[in-house]
Amino acid sequence: MPESDAPAKSNVRMDEILNSAANFFYTKGYHATSIEDVARDVGMLKGSLYYYIKSKEDLLYGLLLGVMEQGTGKVEKALEGVKDPVERLEKGIEQHIEHIIRNQVRVGLFLHEFDSLSGRRKQRVHESQKEYQKIFTGIIKDGQSSGVFISGEPDLLVDAMLGMCNWIYRWYHQENSPKLEVVKKTFIGLIKGGIMKRER
Repeated sequence: MPESDAPAKSNVRMDEILNSAANFFYTKGYHATSIEDVARDVGMLKGSLYYYIKSKEDLLYGLLLGVMEQGTGKVEKALEGVKDPVERLEKGIEQHIEHIIRNQVRVGLFLHEFDSLSGRRKQRVHESQKEYQKIFTGIIKDGQSSGVFISGEPDLLVDAMLGMCNWIYRWYHQENSPKLEVVKKTFIGLIKGGIMKRER
């Protein structure tokens, strides 16, 4: 195998391992899943799996940090060049919802298995979560300063908005749920109805 092909093949294999682990952690639970479950699913011996990881927690950490960093990158890209706080909120929420629907299993893991991480890893994922929420907090503060959003604690308003959206991962099914654009439009309408200042 040419040397240039080795990293690519290794990355593909790691993606297969992470996908398998995500599905097992989601359906069986992190603590009930064994390394043997994942190894068997991807057609490897348990010992061979340790070429890619040192522990089961490596897999959970990679999944949770990865889904947060990917979400942050997508929201930041969607907001590039957008100045108006109302438009920024719309685009940010659209991307948040799309990220949830495209990554339902990993988002579900983040919401339910975060406390299974330990020490520095838990802190690092928490920091990534705060960086993500900070994007939306900044939007709310800008909208409050310009007089278009209601007053209130920005962090609490963001927790309310994102929390409402996060639950989509539990009920959304591509086969029988509303189309993605309908979901985004509906949720944005609800959020704007609650956050926009009303003229007296």
